Amino acid sequence: MAIKDRLNAIETIEAISNAPEVKKYVEAHLKTKDAKKIMRECETPRTRSHLQAHFNFNSGPALDYHLKPLREADLLRQKIEEDGTILFEWSNLFRRLPKSIIKTILLDGK
Repeated sequence: MAIKDRLNAIETIEAISNAPEVKKYVEAHLKTKDAKKIMRECETPRTRSHLQAHFNFNSGPALDYHLKPLREADLLRQKIEEDGTILFEWSNLFRRLPKSIIKTILLDGK
């Protein structure tokens, strides 16, 4: 556990020190209002069914159309709970940005 904590600390320091570059990368991948809305909603880990209902997507593939680019860009990650529930949450890359930058990115263009 101590090694994992140290690795997390190093990754956090890297994210903060590289925040301007990470911000540009994130902004380049959050070009649509739907992408930003999904990212705002996934600040708290969300299930696939929650996201589909919340955004009124008619099907799983419609949701996947929006999730896939966010996952490929490492902005969202999939987490599997002990009970098998699949959740979508912010990736470490995104989560470790300073809160002020996250707020600016996600509020831009609502």
